[in-house]
Amino acid sequence: MALTRPVSIFVSLLLCFSSLNSKEFVYAFRDVGMPKNTGKDGMPRKEKMILIGETIMFDKVKPIEYEGKYKSSELGYDTRPDIVTVQVHHDPGIRPGQILYLIEKDFDHETFKDGSIVGQIEVKSLFQTAFTGKQLRGVGYLGMAKEKVLSVAYPVSSELTGPALVERKTGDYHFTRDEIPEAIQSYRKAIRMDPLSPVPHYKLGMLYLNEAGVNSKESICSGILPMSAGAEFSSAWKKRSRFDSDQDFIRFSREYVSFLNCKAEQAPSFAKNSQIPEELERAQEVAREGFRLSKTDYELLIRSAETYYKLYLSYSPSKKPKGSATPEEDPKLRNRQEKSWEIAQKLLKEAGLDNITDYRLHRLVSLLYGKRYLELSGGSKSTTLSEEANFLRNKALESIQAYKLHRPKNVPGDKDLLILEKDL
Repeated sequence: MALTRPVSIFVSLLLCFSSLNSKEFVYAFRDVGMPKNTGKDGMPRKEKMILIGETIMFDKVKPIEYEGKYKSSELGYDTRPDIVTVQVHHDPGIRPGQILYLIEKDFDHETFKDGSIVGQIEVKSLFQTAFTGKQLRGVGYLGMAKEKVLSVAYPVSSELTGPALVERKTGDYHFTRDEIPEAIQSYRKAIRMDPLSPVPHYKLGMLYLNEAGVNSKESICSGILPMSAGAEFSSAWKKRSRFDSDQDFIRFSREYVSFLNCKAEQAPSFAKNSQIPEELERAQEVAREGFRLSKTDYELLIRSAETYYKLYLSYSPSKKPKGSATPEEDPKLRNRQEKSWEIAQKLLKEAGLDNITDYRLHRLVSLLYGKRYLELSGGSKSTTLSEEANFLRNKALESIQAYKLHRPKNVPGDKDLLILEKDL
């Protein structure tokens, strides 16, 4: 009988533990009062989610982590984000960077059946405590939501995130072994398991480029771009908020910018009444997102400089079809051309501070300054040219020589540079 009480306590703890780790579902509503969020039946749109725990503590981020930001003395309140500590009852593979939703239970239900989404947090850390088990910390702007104990959930669509990661890694393994059909099969399976993840699409795009013999690091766009690669990159771009880390997104942005530059050269598409390839417009957007995370990434500097060089050429009056722009539009095009020139020049200068021996850098400098010189001088080699024109010409010729010096022997010479050198 002496063992009865300890045993009963152990059983109770075991039952409690098993209940905490059991999977529970809730149907969560987004903006219940918004007409755009109603379904065909006129009822508010709801999303099936899995409960993973509940909030236990709220705080503000430490000022030292956000020095110089969120100081709004004029507003009279603290504008720093909130830190939320969550007691985790069910962990299906939570990871930093994942978005979780705070759910307020519908008061008409004793247990969770329906609830409203009142906030969201980004997971920053996951840790084990000695007495209360697993917890996580997340950051978000919660307003009045932090006044209550809220449940934390994530969409059912993310339930297979863990197995999808395994399939993705399996695809990487097959790719490195040149087992292409097996790699494609694994990447496709990862997409089916976790359709919101951009990484399998990105990996598939790289695989298709590799199979087509396209090397995005080369200065010259070679090989025929497979349409399948473009489709996968586009899917990854649409889902970019779900990249596992900032570095993964930066790697993707480099490759996507290169792909778009090449597509703008090989098979550009144009919006109605526009002379600028849509691919270059998208490349600008991708580069901006990449630079938001890393302003000094060398590869992104080089590849986006190529984008703005191509934009500089696209805005050139010589490229404009007759009657395609009104006299009022001509100054706007000229301003955009000047802006493209300035940005390309700035990007190349920043890249030159990091690696002055890269032949791709010297190629772009030669083309940018050489084309600029030819536009200002009209192709004339007269000694009476302006000081600016002479500077551009000398800079282009100097960069051509540097290109020849640093270009690897296995890389074919650039035909555009040969033509430019003759013109200079």
